Amino acid sequence: MNLYNSIIVAIWLAVLYAIWAATEAGDPGYGQVAFLAGGIFAHLYLRKRNLERPRVDNKDIEIPEANFSVEIPDEGDKYYFSESNYRKIIWATTIFSLLTISIFIETVAYQQDYLFWGIISLILGLIVFLVPVLLPVKDDIETLKK
Repeated sequence: MNLYNSIIVAIWLAVLYAIWAATEAGDPGYGQVAFLAGGIFAHLYLRKRNLERPRVDNKDIEIPEANFSVEIPDEGDKYYFSESNYRKIIWATTIFSLLTISIFIETVAYQQDYLFWGIISLILGLIVFLVPVLLPVKDDIETLKK
């Protein structure tokens, strides 16, 4: 099954689920008709786009041989973090920032007595979230090839 057919199947499964959910919720029929019309319009639009695409026979295309080489100059100690370490830093700072921002939301919604600490938590979370932008990162050869 190709991507086009997979998308069509996903659309119709979503439409069938929406019709079933509307029926179970007691909808008098307007919702079901709207979902069905949406599915038909989406299918027709995707069919139109698929028919407008140029047809290419991949067997006739010859891919020339190419040599790929990347010269990475030695820049000494300019970069402190490799890309794999940088990804770990991004994960850690994102999780920490989400936790501090959720603490802020908690203090605003339920704990107004601790609003000062919530604001401090929000500021700290935003600062930590922006830290990876400022870090110097050395690209790996695999990243450069992509």
